[in-house]
Amino acid sequence: MDNIEETQTQVIDYLAKIVGSRPHLDDSLAMIGIDSVAMAEMTFELEKSFSIKIDDEILDVESVRQLVQYLHVRKP
Repeated sequence: MDNIEETQTQVIDYLAKIVGSRPHLDDSLAMIGIDSVAMAEMTFELEKSFSIKIDDEILDVESVRQLVQYLHVRKP
């Protein structure tokens, strides 16, 4: 299994691409510009990138750190 640092790097690199700057772990997704539409698009991309199925719990994710943790525990 990958370590959480690899997941963190992947997530931050991905978010940097879509928001135009590198977010910090404690940034809220809303603060960096991830609204509900962006979250829906991001969900699709993250499912492909991480080979996982994202469930409704993603709606409870509020920060970059929480997103990393959410994805990391679901990675195959």
